[in-house]
Amino acid sequence: MNQFPEKDFNGTLEGITLADIVQMACLERYERKLEVWGRGFHGVVYFSEGEIVHAETGDLTGNEAFVEIMCCSAGTFSFTPGSTDRQSIHVSWNFLLMESVREVDERNDIQHDKREDSRLKVLVVDDSRIFSKALVKLFDEDLGARIIGKASNGKEALKYLELEKPDLITLDINMPVMGGDVALKHILIRAPVPVILVSSFSEKNFPMMMQYLCIGAVELVAKPKDSVSWNIVEKRLGRLVRNIHQCNVKNIRRAKNPEPVKTKNPLGGKVKKLLLILGGLGGLIELQKILVAIKQTKDAAGLIFLDLYPGVTTHLASYFDNLTTCNPISLESGAPLLASNFGITYWHGSWEIVADNDGTIVPEMRSETGLLDADELLKSAAGLFGDHLSVIILSGTDLEMKAGLAQVKDRGGKILLQNPESSLFPEPLIKLQEKQIHDCYIESEKITDCLGDFFK
Repeated sequence: MNQFPEKDFNGTLEGITLADIVQMACLERYERKLEVWGRGFHGVVYFSEGEIVHAETGDLTGNEAFVEIMCCSAGTFSFTPGSTDRQSIHVSWNFLLMESVREVDERNDIQHDKREDSRLKVLVVDDSRIFSKALVKLFDEDLGARIIGKASNGKEALKYLELEKPDLITLDINMPVMGGDVALKHILIRAPVPVILVSSFSEKNFPMMMQYLCIGAVELVAKPKDSVSWNIVEKRLGRLVRNIHQCNVKNIRRAKNPEPVKTKNPLGGKVKKLLLILGGLGGLIELQKILVAIKQTKDAAGLIFLDLYPGVTTHLASYFDNLTTCNPISLESGAPLLASNFGITYWHGSWEIVADNDGTIVPEMRSETGLLDADELLKSAAGLFGDHLSVIILSGTDLEMKAGLAQVKDRGGKILLQNPESSLFPEPLIKLQEKQIHDCYIESEKITDCLGDFFK
């Protein structure tokens, strides 16, 4: 056995790699001990007779431990005489060193890719391989997002969450092994991220999707069936992808599953008071709380404009009809609005609220193109109802409406904001808050307290 020289030096080395130290230790053929310290890391490697004989770090020993030690990117080391009775490594130092250098390079490449790739990370969860493939293609090629995985059920989805946190998850509600509701609850507990429900709208599915919103999903989109509906889905998901960075899922105040109502407010008569609700991304969950809380309407009616998937309003009206004492309808241009009616539609076109010759209120769409013209909508409502108009602005309402809101205030109308601290997409509300044009914040479940005598 080689003996250490009688004289040696102590000092420091800078700019040297662990691979350099290992190579030197093996070539000199002494019994050596290399200790490595990094941030929260400690590892030890032993050398004897020109070979690596043992390595350990944490719970790892042998080849795996040596490779892990070599992957330590920065820190301090000591290289001293030392020996061990253990032998956990039985391959040549040349081979092991090459393997570890290759692993270091691969990890560096992965870290480089992560730094360079700033695209939105999406996890697609659906048991249909054909649909998953099409959705992946849409995100990757058309929406500029990066797919981090495809899962065919909730159990697989949770495994992906252990590897990498996505920025967005699309979730089907009908899947084998672990259903969408159980998966959604686990997702929101383990790694809260925005979840978009992508499933077929049907009499059976839609109430389930609304229950998922109560749990904490942020949006629902219908599964496309043809090229036309794929174009609608692309536009809708594109808007979500562009705005998802503003989403604060920690602000979600989950809704209770509402009970069906037994009696309805009588429908009919002229509308003397108008409740106008504008809701952006994240507004739908608050709308449910508001409509359930309204018990009396009398001579009041409502108009609801939401940033929604276009095909959802008919299903929404039918769903809410069973849960609220008012009378929700899918809003149609030119159809009269009666007391206790609450017309629902999505953001599109230019709407104006007018009164016909006998005073019946008629919402009319002047143009079908473009995003909702909120200024014209608010101005026409303020002109007709004055101080009998109340406007509620919910999460994510990023429409241009400065002139319209000023008109509401000038005519004595009331402006109520959802508190940004309870909003899924708070940024637009914060901007409105800074303008100090609102009368108060609302708590959706207690909306009637905020509106005072509006419904009396």
